[in-house]
Amino acid sequence: LQWNTATDDDKSPLLVESIDIGKKCSALIDLIDGELYTFGSDGSIGSGMGFLGHGNGRSYTTPTLVSSLGEDGVYPEQVVVGNSHMTVLTKDDHEVLTTGAGSYGRLGNIDTHMDQLYFEPVEIFGTHEISTLAGGHSFTLALNATTGQLHAWGRNDKGQLGTGLGLAVDMYAMEAMPVPLEADELVGRRVSKVAAGHSHAACVTEGGELLFWGSGIYLEPYRVTTLLHTKIVDVACGQDYTLALDQEGKLYTFGKGKTGVLGQASVKSLNQPALVEALADKKILSINAGYAHAACLVEEEDE
Repeated sequence: LQWNTATDDDKSPLLVESIDIGKKCSALIDLIDGELYTFGSDGSIGSGMGFLGHGNGRSYTTPTLVSSLGEDGVYPEQVVVGNSHMTVLTKDDHEVLTTGAGSYGRLGNIDTHMDQLYFEPVEIFGTHEISTLAGGHSFTLALNATTGQLHAWGRNDKGQLGTGLGLAVDMYAMEAMPVPLEADELVGRRVSKVAAGHSHAACVTEGGELLFWGSGIYLEPYRVTTLLHTKIVDVACGQDYTLALDQEGKLYTFGKGKTGVLGQASVKSLNQPALVEALADKKILSINAGYAHAACLVEEEDE
């Protein structure tokens, strides 16, 4: 993918390794130099500031290098964009960095009244501890690949952190620093993949089981028993729906279907996963969930 970031000083196109798109701001990682570029809104005094991590309070209409990271010799392996914050996993040390609005504990550093204009480390994590990030509207999940354990922080008004808070959560519920997920359904299971939507999340275990939580339905990970007949290998979450891919390349969907995003020839919602019949004769290689649309890559058929 080429993204033209031409300026008066640089007319060359930017080769993009990965990109994450948010509602207010977005970020990409440069393929050649491995540096982070962000663009969009940097926020405001009322909504919080520092979304882009440049430290100057400015918004940008084109991808702009986050120079402070490169100056410190820090290069991102993954970037996750939330509504008012960003989270980066660094390449060499696998350190977790956050920037943006501090409200609802988004930044994972206890203080919910202070925004961060630059990327700063989430102090509770050591180096080489986290392997993968997933982020929703106002929360983040981090996976420790060595232990298979998840940590979560940020807003929890819909149970999206999966920490379990009795029978209900309120609109102000949050975790201001990362906490481990210790639900009964995770005991004896190691998580291998994790995904997050607006206010829900899902994960896949090494044994190929799918677990789901949030959306005001489950306050801690719930094992999706209707998919125990197959082995799930990948998961993706959109605004309020979920895609699950099994080892045979079959796609299952569930959640709210009002935009037709479930691919079930209907706009009805599904509480349990259902096979996407239109793709039943295809082998799906990868899946991706947008806010209200989804896409997949299928294996090319022999002529």
